[in-house]
Amino acid sequence: MNNCYSNKIIKLKHKAILWVITVICLLLAACYLISNSKLNSSVLSLLPKEQTNHVPTELINGFQDRLDKQLVWLIKPTNPNNLEPVNWWYHHLQKLSIFNQINGHFDDQFQKNWGEFAYKYRYQLMDENTIERLKTHKHFAWIQSQIYSPFSGISATELNKDPLLLTRASQLKQLSNTGNLTIKNNWLTGQDKQGNVWYMIYAQLNGSSFDLNQSHQIVTALETLSEQLKTNYPGTEILKRGVLFYSDNASIEAKKDISTIGSLSIIGIIVLIIAVFRSITPILLSLLSILIGIVCGLVAVLMIFGEIHVMTLVMSTSVIGITIDYSLHYLTERLLHGNNESPYVSLKKLISTLTIALCTSFIAYLILLIAPFSGLKQLSIFAVFGLIGAFLTVTCWYPFLVKKIPVRQNVGHRFFTFWLKLWKNKNMQWITLSVAIVFISYGFNNLEIDDDISKLQALPADIQKEEQDIINITHQSSDQKWFIVFGDTAEQTLQRLESFLPKLEQAKQRGVFQQYQTITLPSIEKQQHNIALINKYTPEILSSLKQIGINVKVPDTEDSNSFITPEIWVKSEISQGQNLLWLSLPNGKSATLIPIGNVKQLSEINALSQINNGIYWLDRHTEFNNMFTNYRIHLSQLITGAVIVICICFIFYNRKYGLITALKSTLPTLLSIGVALSVHGIIHQPLNLFSMLALILVIGIGIDYSLFLGNYKCQTKSALLAVTMAALTTLLSFGLLIISHTNAIMCFGIVLTSGIFAAFIFAPLAIKNT
Repeated sequence: MNNCYSNKIIKLKHKAILWVITVICLLLAACYLISNSKLNSSVLSLLPKEQTNHVPTELINGFQDRLDKQLVWLIKPTNPNNLEPVNWWYHHLQKLSIFNQINGHFDDQFQKNWGEFAYKYRYQLMDENTIERLKTHKHFAWIQSQIYSPFSGISATELNKDPLLLTRASQLKQLSNTGNLTIKNNWLTGQDKQGNVWYMIYAQLNGSSFDLNQSHQIVTALETLSEQLKTNYPGTEILKRGVLFYSDNASIEAKKDISTIGSLSIIGIIVLIIAVFRSITPILLSLLSILIGIVCGLVAVLMIFGEIHVMTLVMSTSVIGITIDYSLHYLTERLLHGNNESPYVSLKKLISTLTIALCTSFIAYLILLIAPFSGLKQLSIFAVFGLIGAFLTVTCWYPFLVKKIPVRQNVGHRFFTFWLKLWKNKNMQWITLSVAIVFISYGFNNLEIDDDISKLQALPADIQKEEQDIINITHQSSDQKWFIVFGDTAEQTLQRLESFLPKLEQAKQRGVFQQYQTITLPSIEKQQHNIALINKYTPEILSSLKQIGINVKVPDTEDSNSFITPEIWVKSEISQGQNLLWLSLPNGKSATLIPIGNVKQLSEINALSQINNGIYWLDRHTEFNNMFTNYRIHLSQLITGAVIVICICFIFYNRKYGLITALKSTLPTLLSIGVALSVHGIIHQPLNLFSMLALILVIGIGIDYSLFLGNYKCQTKSALLAVTMAALTTLLSFGLLIISHTNAIMCFGIVLTSGIFAAFIFAPLAIKNT
């Protein structure tokens, strides 16, 4: 018998040594991965990548990445003609290496290059209005209006070089597409409702807006510049807009959440352990298992995803409350029975229950993998490997580290005796159940559902106000509502765009929407067609000009056989302000965006999609809302099925104790779910997908309490002390998620806190009367 016991101790020592080696390797891996990975704060990166499955994903990601890098400033000097503050800001931005281009200033060289390009390709760049005038023989009348207009300033040189005034027509057309923006003093400007002139400067970042190693430094540098501008030029106002500012704010709030939630959670747990154990050793052991669990989870996430999202870090602080459960169950067993049994016997008594608890939490977190959100997938991986790390630390090392833990056999004896006696009273059970049913019924009656993703994260009011002011001045909306036209080649994309634009214009005239923006890059086929039109209608126009005494040379179109390609167009000044709307991939696939503003009739604009012809209506906000709704419904069905299976298993397992006892064993699970959901209705917090995801963990964790208290092998009071401490530590972790600045995390915390609290309160119903 002693030999058998010694052999088992030797095997346990071997496992402990093996786990030591593994942990050392994990620590080295963590150091390497942390230095070679990034922290992501993009809200959009949490969302599924496959939603626009009709459009190549790389095109959508390419456009999104490009738009995320854009920054815009509007500057209002005290004197609208005083350009010193504008020039000061522009030149100081140029000194920063973080930008690869800065625009807004149209100097003489820019205008010269623009004019030369427009003149060189004047035939190819003919707009639809000019083409229509040519076909209807009205272009000569338009030329006359320009010649005799006192404001046009047409010279004889311009008429000789470009008798059809195609360059002028192209320029006028492009200026008409700038919305509320005009050129003043060689700068792009807009006016607010009070008539104040605002000068626009926009730039593109070299790196990502979500690179947290640099984003805060960039924002800080820009804020310092802004303060210097206001100091040097008193009365000057500046507005900013860009994803960078939201990203930086999100990272700051996330860091606050991590430090606050993590610190308060650990402090609360330490106070609790000291109060119960009256020794520092359990604290050190608990922190050891938590630390190793965090290292395991972090290494797993970084190895699989190559990065970790700030939301994952914030939510992963809640895993502390579960990883410590294994420590507390073992340490509580030693606290109460350390004088009567060896550390190995204590482990043997608990190992089956600890394993079941690990499996239930394991399954609950694995279910999160079905969610299409990378943040929750990361949380799932972090938790699964973190729990395994904590579990192995307890089972492999604790039997050798608990020798100095004091023994206190009567911890909470009076309270737990009273609590158990109270729950054995059938009248008390009926009263409690009745109150719970009334509470749940009232909450369900007031429950609301809201799948709007814009409400998942509270955005800073000051940044939002500045963005709205810029939108009001420039008339350029930030709504991500676009038509995306795509094709296997650039030429196919452009031809599809040209076929689609007349239909889009008709929809605009019908009032389906108010405005749209598109690129002015014609397809090669269109350029060839334009040159053919020039050859056809030029003789007639030149003859008309001759009749009014204007003799000009016949345009030479033989030198116009060179065509504008997307590569030439993007590099030219004429694409300024439009090149963000075009994207070509190395494999030839290309796409262009058509931003749509002020949509009035959503159903009609949806009908314009022709996915087989490479035209797709992309409303990301609505699309993600619908996706949230669908996944919430599917998840609800999955949870319902899982709860039915769990209840059947409880009933089957406890059938030998009688039907009443078997049915009672299902109540803690059912009531915890009901309370968790009804709290949303009580506090008027809408239910969303994240609430349903949290419900999975309520079920997985809450079941543990019923399992421990229902395990006849463990003394009930001992199990109740362990369950109480486990519940308190879990509540200290998950409960603090409620104070998060992110609404999605707050909803997650509300469900977990209320559900786990209910699971603990009603867990004594699982105790069997033997």
